[in-house]
Amino acid sequence: MKLNLLFVITVLCSIDLFNHAAANDIYLEDAEHFVSLLSITSKPNEKQIEQKYLALGTKGIDIFTPYRIKNAKNLALAISKNPKAYQKGIDICFPAAQNIANETQQLLKKTQVLLKQTKSAPTYILFGANNSGGTASTEGLAISLEVMCRFANTQTQAKEVILGMIAHEIVHVYQFRAFNEQVGEITLLHQALIEGVADFIANLILGKITNSENDRHYYGLKNEALIWAEFKAVMLGHEFKPWMYGSGKDDRPNDLGYWLGKRIAKAYYEKSDNKNQALQTLLYLDDPESILLTSGYDPK
Repeated sequence: MKLNLLFVITVLCSIDLFNHAAANDIYLEDAEHFVSLLSITSKPNEKQIEQKYLALGTKGIDIFTPYRIKNAKNLALAISKNPKAYQKGIDICFPAAQNIANETQQLLKKTQVLLKQTKSAPTYILFGANNSGGTASTEGLAISLEVMCRFANTQTQAKEVILGMIAHEIVHVYQFRAFNEQVGEITLLHQALIEGVADFIANLILGKITNSENDRHYYGLKNEALIWAEFKAVMLGHEFKPWMYGSGKDDRPNDLGYWLGKRIAKAYYEKSDNKNQALQTLLYLDDPESILLTSGYDPK
């Protein structure tokens, strides 16, 4: 009987330690502060946002503020312009985010094994200025729920969308830790590979493409030779539009540069005899032009 009791205690302690470890890889405090603030007022002013949200922020707010939240004034304006987006984020995506600790931990562990990494990539869940779904730094990744909820109408859909973004941004954390200090401007090809490699590895981890990729994926498959010819002509330049970051051309889906970068990464990986070394080369991206050449990617 004593042995059985000891066994039960050991199992319970192991479960508790696992859940604690999982919780330590995903932080919801910022989102909780935001939800609390909007329960008081649907249109918070700058002072309220600063005192009850930004000033209480975790490292996630630090990661997401430059170029995205920017400041309390910018966030207050974003909320006032589109209150429905924030309410949808609170009603649908926030509850979904509260129930993904175990899945996030699994994504992290799979990515660590695949990329031969040992350090964690902390995940911070928050609300931003409705202009970016996620970003990363060497210190972790931050996911913005009001943007994630553009791609979801149920909590089940939200969970899938959020996990897809987390899988992508985890790769960015390890990329940024691996990159050598850049000299000069990054080319369009290099930037497309940064994003494309993150999508490619996320797809490997998830076993599928993510919902946010669908439009560019199917358009790309139908028009690959044409868009590659256009991209190839400008890929060594430093202008990212209309290929990256919410920009598109005519009636095309946005961010086709992501898709082309993923296609190059996929071709390089599949052509390589040593898959582990190929992933390391794609992670470090020391020579984007050599990766392209070795990949043989050149659809006609």
